[in-house]
Amino acid sequence: MDFRRFVRGAVDWSRLEAVARELARRYGREEVHVRFLEADNWLSTPMVVEDEWFVKVVSRQNSVVHALFTTGRNLGAFSSGTEGFFEHFGTPLDMAEHELEATERMREIGVNAPAPVEAFEVDGLGVLVLEYLPAFRSLDQLEREREREIAPRLFDSLRRLHEDGLAHGDLRAENVLIRDGELYFIDATNVRRDAAADARSYDLACAL
Repeated sequence: MDFRRFVRGAVDWSRLEAVARELARRYGREEVHVRFLEADNWLSTPMVVEDEWFVKVVSRQNSVVHALFTTGRNLGAFSSGTEGFFEHFGTPLDMAEHELEATERMREIGVNAPAPVEAFEVDGLGVLVLEYLPAFRSLDQLEREREREIAPRLFDSLRRLHEDGLAHGDLRAENVLIRDGELYFIDATNVRRDAAADARSYDLACAL
């Protein structure tokens, strides 16, 4: 078992089955086909349902890991002379609801993101449902020349976020997806509203 899986923890199969049953009930299916993803994700158990929905299952342990990551990032900001601006979520459902809201806001201002569906709770687990984007590549999987072509669109999307008072907060290459020539942002994190300027600077540093 690798370190990421150990830290992220494993959700009991019975609880994952409860999530699958709830998804089938909500979407009027007798049963659903679930495919788990081996994604580089510390904060949820990701899966694809019916090749139609991308689902993140967030556990209490994921919430604890998020708190640790948030503390580490804020310490990094403090060490550079800036007040920490990342915020933690209280519960797994809070984490799912935040990402749903962040995705909705990005799309409202014209920044590409998977279509949000809903967030809900099952047996103490936060469940986020988004549109599934098949056949994508993340930014770090592109050839260098292709990265150069994509870069202006990346900074234009950031400009749109920042002009609307938003910040991504976790702009890593794996959180920028390319599909059919279009750029999509995923996994926006939570930053304090009164520290938006510092968060935007952080976005630009990550993009560079």
